Amino acid sequence: MASVSEQRLFDALAVITRAFADGGVPALDGAESETGAGDPSPAIDALNDETREVLGEAALAVAFGAFASRGGDGGPIHTLTAAMGLMAILADEEPDPPAEIQAIAADDGRVEAEIDRAGEAVDQEFGREASGEAVTGALEARILGTALTLAGCTLPEGVDGQAAVRLRAARLLTRLAAGMLLMNLTSTAAAGAVPDAPAQG
Repeated sequence: MASVSEQRLFDALAVITRAFADGGVPALDGAESETGAGDPSPAIDALNDETREVLGEAALAVAFGAFASRGGDGGPIHTLTAAMGLMAILADEEPDPPAEIQAIAADDGRVEAEIDRAGEAVDQEFGREASGEAVTGALEARILGTALTLAGCTLPEGVDGQAAVRLRAARLLTRLAAGMLLMNLTSTAAAGAVPDAPAQG
């Protein structure tokens, strides 16, 4: 078997990944598939749910290994981006993770005020001798409670139910997590050590 460069393998995987995302596999010669542009591929239609799940888990395992060996923030950012897209689909919305991240509207002054207020509340409730586990538990409760409250207030009209509220809250928290990691990349670059930027899809 002829050797294949890593770049060619990456390119082939990228083509297949995009094809699966679009619901079809392109013809090998670059022409439209026999089923027509945009039509699902019979090969993909033939996959059962179990096979699709196995393929997805294998892709996650490969991505995890690749990013773990590389290090840096690229892997978590890509993973969060994928999760954001999948959660958008669960909410019957068009996935657009970059737009979601860019839409973070936190005001720096408001963020600092929230930090100060939360710090004072923790000091008042737990004191300076509190264990890290107790303070972390309080932090988790505050984040989840606030996210669920805001998610319940911002559900699209006509949508209700606790499951929808939790999904909305998860999307908000994931968007903020991705934004915080990107802030790390930005601050690192500003300090003069420019890391490898994650590839743009």
